[in-house]
Amino acid sequence: MIKKGSLFPTIAVLGTVLLIAVALWAFTVGGVIVKQGFDELAPVVRGIGEVTPGNNISEYADYGLKPIESIINNFEIFASVIYIAGIIFVFSMAFIFRSNLNGWTAAFYLVSVIALITITIVMSNAYEVLYTGTDDLGLGLRDASTLSYLVLYSPTIMAIVAFIAGIIMMTGGNRGGYGV
Repeated sequence: MIKKGSLFPTIAVLGTVLLIAVALWAFTVGGVIVKQGFDELAPVVRGIGEVTPGNNISEYADYGLKPIESIINNFEIFASVIYIAGIIFVFSMAFIFRSNLNGWTAAFYLVSVIALITITIVMSNAYEVLYTGTDDLGLGLRDASTLSYLVLYSPTIMAIVAFIAGIIMMTGGNRGGYGV
């Protein structure tokens, strides 16, 4: 059972929100880089042809590269679903840690949320610099429209999630059983 004044619920919820924001940024940029690398590598591997009599690498490449290509091309959908599942997980954590917390933990939570919003603003601005670039990375990020939207508006999304989770977490009574 969570004791009154414990910092673990606050740190767990805000740490998870921050982890979701950082992972989304990394998934988006990393996914675009992997997709661009795969788009360059796949035609080269498929064009190798027959190396020795009876061993056609292009034929084997079709068997190996098609599943990988479908995963890479649908990476935006996977990452978006993981992001939404992470937000649902944050709300479930808030319900699990629901209790009547001390006033100083509420103040600590509020200050931590403000720091979280500042971090996500910095991440969003860094992403925007990459997004507006005229190089291949900028073009790839503009193609990943759903993830780009989630990253560019992550300060607003994360602020709303953190404040709602804080309200849920700090308005619980002493009901026992993890406050559910």
